[in-house]
Amino acid sequence: MELVRRTIRMTRQKGKAVSQMTLDDDYNIPETMPDVSMIVQEKGDLEIGEVRVENGRALIRGNLRFYVLYLDDSDEGGLHSVKGQIPFEENMNVEGAKDGDSLKLNGILEDLFAVLINSRKMGIKAVGTLELTVEELAEEALTTALEGGEQAEIRTEHRTAAALTVQKKDTCRIKDEIILPANKPNIRELIWQDVTLRGMELRPGEDEILIKGELGVFVLYESEETEQKTGWLEQSVPFNSHIDVHGSREGLAASLGAVLVGAELEVKPDYDGELRVLHVDAVLNLDIRMYEEEGVDLVADVYSLKKELIPEKAETDYERLLINSASRCRVSGRMTTEQTDMQILQICHSSGEVKLDDCTAVEQGLRVEGAVQVEVLYVTSDDSHPILCRKEAIPFEQLIEVPGMTKDSVWYLDAILDQLAVDMVSGTEMDVKGVVLLQILVLAKERAEHVVSVTEEPLDLTALKALPAFVLYAVQPGDTLWEIAKSCRSTGERICEINGCAPEEIRPGKKLILIKEVR
Repeated sequence: MELVRRTIRMTRQKGKAVSQMTLDDDYNIPETMPDVSMIVQEKGDLEIGEVRVENGRALIRGNLRFYVLYLDDSDEGGLHSVKGQIPFEENMNVEGAKDGDSLKLNGILEDLFAVLINSRKMGIKAVGTLELTVEELAEEALTTALEGGEQAEIRTEHRTAAALTVQKKDTCRIKDEIILPANKPNIRELIWQDVTLRGMELRPGEDEILIKGELGVFVLYESEETEQKTGWLEQSVPFNSHIDVHGSREGLAASLGAVLVGAELEVKPDYDGELRVLHVDAVLNLDIRMYEEEGVDLVADVYSLKKELIPEKAETDYERLLINSASRCRVSGRMTTEQTDMQILQICHSSGEVKLDDCTAVEQGLRVEGAVQVEVLYVTSDDSHPILCRKEAIPFEQLIEVPGMTKDSVWYLDAILDQLAVDMVSGTEMDVKGVVLLQILVLAKERAEHVVSVTEEPLDLTALKALPAFVLYAVQPGDTLWEIAKSCRSTGERICEINGCAPEEIRPGKKLILIKEVR
């Protein structure tokens, strides 16, 4: 007798680790740059350079890249920007982690502050969080049938498993050009830039995937005009990209993690030789997973009327797909300027970043709590402070309904700011409205018992002869037709035939005539 097996490929989380770090350093203004009068805005990101795992310990090296926009001490309040980096090294303990495991690392910049020490020095303070998930690729061989068994009775249980079809990390490069509108002055020099990723979509195809989205591009620049010294431009850059992915096809449940790791803007001349073209070169890091729901009939038990079959059973862990969908959460709030004596004349640019505070599995699904960190650059009525920045955290909470979810479920969640609109209400107040896109894939952890081997032995004829030829049996609570047939050396079909009933009619209290089929 041979067992027929089917292999299911999946990932298993071996461990998770979270580490929070504080970075603090001084930054000296380069000699070629003017003195600092006031810091307008700061931003940054965590750049991961090296991740090394060995014997349950992970070493992570990288840099905090920071950028600061400031006003000089001139009467006109000229705008300038500087950039720098602070290296970091962090050790994290992850039990069971070893070299060769699959790693998923998120570097989250929680807070960043630039503090003016004097006109030539700033203090850079930041708080970052590293979230490391260690996974291993597992292949489970499940018994689905038996071959060569003479008159073997087989009980199967149908299960649905989420098989990992594709797991791939790749990069996507986006190149495009933006031409300044006719009402915008020529660019002399770029002062400040902000490039964000919005509206990401993934569509599986045959051995490829289509990725759609857009880049939100904002630049603040020094113009060539004397009257309008500072200019700015904000524009969306849509993109479509095809990536070769072996094993991809339509209908698969897909999860996409996308991180904008670099965006370079370069000013180029147009056909007339004027500096009115912005060349955009951006790179996305992609983490792609695709799952296929596979129905599997597991061999749960076996016996024979011709031989004594002794099955060996084992429990197998597998995953079942609960949900793969997107949920939108509306965010709204009010922002008030701190400088009441400097009225808002015009909003230059608004940006936002989603910060997740807590994700908790509850009875109804997944409760997501967080905030959108909104930053607004605006033109003021004070010529000495022409542009200022206001920051505000707008909280949100969303319950994503996931029937069947438990605290042991595995989920992959990507939160993206899909829409953001900031409008002036008055000279000191702004109205904020936005939409957070929550893309979620949830897998339920399941366990099933199945036959992994069968030992064949001759029937014990002496014991069989000692059994009564037939008995009158009252079905007990918890009895199944399979167990009744196995115990009396018959089959379910034969029991139903003798008693003139259907399998679903066999309930507690029903009287059955049981006839031994082996003599």
